[in-house]
Amino acid sequence: MRSRRTFLRIGAVGLVSFFAFIWNKLTLNHLEAVKQKSLTLPFNRNKEISFSDDYIIVTQNNTTTVYSAHCTHLGCKIDKLEGDHFVCPCHGSQYDLQGNVLKGPAYKNLKVVPSTISEEGNNITING
Repeated sequence: MRSRRTFLRIGAVGLVSFFAFIWNKLTLNHLEAVKQKSLTLPFNRNKEISFSDDYIIVTQNNTTTVYSAHCTHLGCKIDKLEGDHFVCPCHGSQYDLQGNVLKGPAYKNLKVVPSTISEEGNNITING
């Protein structure tokens, strides 16, 4: 026969698991909705880091890469640079300028988003 304490522990674990599952589903649905849009923005090749909408635009060594600004841990929006790394405001995950995880709780690198720069070089189209 199980004690009441064991029953309550199992119930609490089940409840926490249920809410974690629901949170994960909501976060993934939000990220799917964000991925489906195309956006054209003004582009300045001389600016090394730009935060724009849901994207981080990094230009280094004549190469421009666009990353999703959503942390791979829980999807929080990354909107700041500290020194030479991006920092998630929610749980402190850190990424280098190439989108690689430097510090968790995130364990996946930032997602690279396809983009093209106009022939004139003054606009960037992000195909998220």
